[in-house]
Amino acid sequence: MVRAYAALLLAAMISLLPVSYVAAQSFIGSAEIHAPAVIVSNNTGVLTLIKLTATSGNGNVNITGPSEVGSSTIDSAITAAKYASSLLGLNFNNYNFNYSILNSDAINVSGPSAGAAMTILAVSALSGRPLPSNFTMTGTINSNGSIGLIGGVYDKAGAAKSNGMDFVLVPAVPSNSNEDMLYTLTQDEFGIPLVQVANISQAAQYALYHESISGHASSFTPFVDYNVSLLPNAGIECSNGCNESQFGALAAFTYNLTQSSINGLKAYPGFSNVTQQLQLILDQAETMGVKGYYYMGADQSFLDYITSYYFNQHNATKSSGIATLDSISNSCSSLVPPQLTSTNYEYVIGGELRQAWANYTISQDIGIYNATAIDTDGVLQSLYSGAEAQGWCEAASYMYNVSASIGGTPVTPNSALRGIAQSDISNAQQYGSNFYLTTAQSAFRAGNYPLAILDSEYAYAFSNATASFGDGTGMLLNMTTRLADNSTFGAWASQFANEAMFYVGEALMAGNSTEAHGYATTAYSTALLANGVSNDTMLINKNLVAAPPQAAGNYDSEFSSMLTALAGIEKAMLAIFIVLVGILVAIIATFIALLVLINKKVSADGTYDAKKAASRRR
Repeated sequence: MVRAYAALLLAAMISLLPVSYVAAQSFIGSAEIHAPAVIVSNNTGVLTLIKLTATSGNGNVNITGPSEVGSSTIDSAITAAKYASSLLGLNFNNYNFNYSILNSDAINVSGPSAGAAMTILAVSALSGRPLPSNFTMTGTINSNGSIGLIGGVYDKAGAAKSNGMDFVLVPAVPSNSNEDMLYTLTQDEFGIPLVQVANISQAAQYALYHESISGHASSFTPFVDYNVSLLPNAGIECSNGCNESQFGALAAFTYNLTQSSINGLKAYPGFSNVTQQLQLILDQAETMGVKGYYYMGADQSFLDYITSYYFNQHNATKSSGIATLDSISNSCSSLVPPQLTSTNYEYVIGGELRQAWANYTISQDIGIYNATAIDTDGVLQSLYSGAEAQGWCEAASYMYNVSASIGGTPVTPNSALRGIAQSDISNAQQYGSNFYLTTAQSAFRAGNYPLAILDSEYAYAFSNATASFGDGTGMLLNMTTRLADNSTFGAWASQFANEAMFYVGEALMAGNSTEAHGYATTAYSTALLANGVSNDTMLINKNLVAAPPQAAGNYDSEFSSMLTALAGIEKAMLAIFIVLVGILVAIIATFIALLVLINKKVSADGTYDAKKAASRRR
């Protein structure tokens, strides 16, 4: 009887103990992984050892090791343990999870980027399947098991390579996106495969079931074969004699700029695959120009330039990155448009558009640099935007030079353009703010109404076009053709119209309906822009009035500098003249004062005696 009471008493005492204490007595499994992290103070990647011990328990999740653990890291650990349990068909509340983070390079840990690694650890510990030691992974974890994007891939991959890892599991990204481009640059830079996984089940195939990574590394494939040889030559011509030959020269300039950048990549064998594709894009762009699609070819080449520039910056640091952006900013802001004339106004305004976009882009880029360049990913992304600005500035500079060589009768915009610009901006505003609208408003405030008009047309066309994207492919192509046929006033308008028809041709050759509709939407938005630019160019042309060069807006920098120098000389001579006059006045005043004194002296001595004076002379 005593033993029975003792047993009951012991059972009662055990029941009063914390569930976590009882659960801690039953070991389930353990696992460990080297998870990458970034020390943001110097953009350095490190590997952090994370260990997990799973025991029977009551759903408790704990993290030990760092002196401080961020709430996002704790939340990620809880989500990881819960999802791993559900994936294996287990009840999360029957287990305890003790994560231990060991990192000699930092005293605290924060951020959710180890969530996916913590989940794989939990799956390994609960299932008894060991993790290999030759890989690492990064990515956030969502409650449905999907793996989310993170930052610092470049630095983390560098740390993985230097610590002997064979591959890195990274969050899946859209094909040929900026993230995909970053993965490829990183992978080729460090020579370590970055394998993309969308969820924990996919990650488990590589981490727990030993699926080969062969053929699964990230692959950036920007080249798109447009089958240009199958398209007819561009058929829409400018209707008002607008120096279209200069557009061909502009396209050729862009090709040369891009070729030079691609040639720079050839010094890096690791980028050979990307370099070959970029060369294919450029070669195809030149073929577009040969067939008369000058703007289409220049535009493709421009995008190619940005990508090649980005890869050329693969070893940028935070300090070198901001120095590059500052240099681009100084170069862009120093450009001065030439004299606006009746024959070059399209190219002058076209250059001003690109200079405005460049200045806005680079100023925004520099403004947020310190906040975004907390890892090398951020540095590279800023340099990608910087490449856009640099490309626009190069184009603007070329157009200014071309405009100066075209010459013509000096003109100035009529004040009537102010009301047109104001109306165009209002029309664009109904679709919300965007990049083009912002620069259009800046141009309006500066009194450059032609620039404001054309800029707001970009804002309106690209926003308004989306309203019709739900229409069928056939309808979009019909609307495109009608708009393009009536968009011939000016070099830019006719080139946009030809680009729209280029995409019509691509839609008709598309392999499936989805691809055809995608080309049709691009064709329609481009045709809408072409039509708007055509109408705006006509309005601007009608509102340009003759004016002497000096009244047209200080466009000629050399002439302006000469006037400034002459004005300076004139001011200096005037100052010297004033000083000399002052000295002369002082001398005269002194002489008069002396005469007055002498006169007073004579008066004090008495009347002047002429005879005495005469006798003395004798």
